[in-house]
Amino acid sequence: MAEGAPTAMDKRTVLVVDDEPSIRDLIVVVLEEEGYRALAAGSGVFALHLVATEQPDLVLLDMMMPQMDGRETLRRLRQLPEGQTTPVVVMSAAVTAANVGDGVAAFIGKPFDLGALLETIAGILDGRSLGDSIAES
Repeated sequence: MAEGAPTAMDKRTVLVVDDEPSIRDLIVVVLEEEGYRALAAGSGVFALHLVATEQPDLVLLDMMMPQMDGRETLRRLRQLPEGQTTPVVVMSAAVTAANVGDGVAAFIGKPFDLGALLETIAGILDGRSLGDSIAES
């Protein structure tokens, strides 16, 4: 490993929660190319498990999922000690920014621009003010 290269412990961890494998896999690949450690969950139940065990730095959460939708996943995530302050970016084609509710750091409308998604993630993880980040992309 090159001197100064980030190790797995240095990388920021992003959990991608989406029931659509093609979307989830694309985001994971892009995040890893950008130097993030990316975790993937195809359901809210598995996402909650990963939040409790892996303690990601940020969660990208799809709102429209079977069994446990994004709203319920977010509600339960906020009940976990490990998830109470974890920033959550909501992704949805069916829900608008105005209908997301409280407890999210940003909203990304689907289909989304990968550059805008990466910029939103970086801004949240770097602690930069995103202004009107809860807006449709």
